[in-house]
Amino acid sequence: MKKLIISLLTSGMIVSFIIINGCEEDDYPVSSAQTEEMRLNTNGTIVPVNHTQASGNMFITNQNGKPISGITASNVTAELRWGTDNPLDSGTTGVVSVSHNALSGSNVACALTMDYSGSMLIPQINCMKIGINNYINSMRYDDITEIIKFATVVSVVQPFTNNKDSLKAAINNYTLNIGTYTALYASIQQGINDVKLKSPNFIRSVVAFSDGVDNNSAPVTREQMISNALNTGVPVYTIFLYNDTLGTPYRDMKNIADTTGGFNFWVQPDSCSNVTQFYNKIRILLVSSYNITIDWQGILPPTGTIARATITTTYNGLTSSFTRSYIIP
Repeated sequence: MKKLIISLLTSGMIVSFIIINGCEEDDYPVSSAQTEEMRLNTNGTIVPVNHTQASGNMFITNQNGKPISGITASNVTAELRWGTDNPLDSGTTGVVSVSHNALSGSNVACALTMDYSGSMLIPQINCMKIGINNYINSMRYDDITEIIKFATVVSVVQPFTNNKDSLKAAINNYTLNIGTYTALYASIQQGINDVKLKSPNFIRSVVAFSDGVDNNSAPVTREQMISNALNTGVPVYTIFLYNDTLGTPYRDMKNIADTTGGFNFWVQPDSCSNVTQFYNKIRILLVSSYNITIDWQGILPPTGTIARATITTTYNGLTSSFTRSYIIP
């Protein structure tokens, strides 16, 4: 599993993110007593709460992509820097509070997008339905889900609900009059806008399913969609359905997930059985995530300053970090 740190300038904000190569075996929360960790992978979201505090969700897995339990505040440090990348520039550390969402009973609010563009053939659509139906089956009573279908246009066919029968009806009903192009970015933007209105007590996310590159999201741009996800702390998980991962569409889908704090998965059209596994993996990653709150110490820069928060986790002698940038309130 390889990790690469990249910086991106979007909407006036410098965004750092970690690309993590995914794994393909079943994921369940594990501790060091159950398996020996050889690599630690972290990713997540950080947004400001006020001038001196930030919060977010953090995802921690081992080399096999399995979520790791047992992380406490003693395992996590936080640093905030502003100005240039010079180590001598101003910075401060934070006091970190950590809670495991699986233990706190936090529920999931997830917007699921479904691609019905012209390149999605019946076997692919059926594959998509199988995976999403499986996700619905795994929902707990107080989890809520929204179903969005898209092609040329974006349609919310089922607003957020915990009613599994209503969700399955929306998934399985025939979809008419939404065109043949691919409004991928607009569908994700719709999901972010809807899920961000839900209580922060929910673990909020978007899961986007597609087989191709966006070609019809105007006036929504890729930059606007990613900035919206970062500013609201909503990670986007992407599932890419195609024969290979060599072209731009896969790199685009993977970059969306990595940039916003989610994970990307690849499903080959003739391996539809894997799609159920990936939706299970997303579900487990969400409920096994950690909520973190950071109280920054010392003197902070003025309101409006772009700052970079780096969260570092050390566990069983292994260390992994991710960085998110935000504007100081």
